Amino acid sequence: MLRRSLDTSKTRISVDRILEDDLSSLPKSGGRSVFPAPISEGWRLPDQGRVFLSSYGLPSVRTDDLMGIVGEFQESETPEIGGSGLQYYVLGRYGVARMAAVQGSGEVLALPRSSEVHSAISHLYPAGLTPVPANSSLEQFVECAWRWHWIVPLLAAMEKRAGEAEIMTWKEGGRLDSPDPYDDYEQVCDHVLEKFQEIDRQIGLRCKFWTETITSI
Repeated sequence: MLRRSLDTSKTRISVDRILEDDLSSLPKSGGRSVFPAPISEGWRLPDQGRVFLSSYGLPSVRTDDLMGIVGEFQESETPEIGGSGLQYYVLGRYGVARMAAVQGSGEVLALPRSSEVHSAISHLYPAGLTPVPANSSLEQFVECAWRWHWIVPLLAAMEKRAGEAEIMTWKEGGRLDSPDPYDDYEQVCDHVLEKFQEIDRQIGLRCKFWTETITSI
């Protein structure tokens, strides 16, 4: 129990450091930035958002098997056109979803590769898979992407330790009143989500992407 408490404390300290570090230091902490091509200067996006993209870029492909934002910018000045005439610029991906900025507003969406849904769960998605708001601006998206890049391995390691503790408790005939091994992990996830909501007040309200990402590694 003491070892678990110490591990949780160390993780919380590391997470807080990442959340509090100046954004400019995060791409320099060992990660490799991917920047949009010069042609992106012609993208119709808010000036401040384009400054953030050109200054910090987005993380490159991860070297582990964890999920993070990966910068893969489109190489065209012309926006792509999605359903309902939505025009956007592709910034990268998260898993199989494409991350894109809406022309004009700069709002960032997670776009599914396909709108098709398996028949077993089609009743949950009567309109099929649709774009999910991620951030209300490019600046907030860039910041969340970099902070998540460094936080996700800490949370993944913490989740793994919780799973191992759960198995050990079960093998030792754990009692019903034993502490839930995942309590500390879930508390840290909630803490990260709260901090992300301070970055972008729309997270968890209209923008659901980060809520699901943080709470379901």
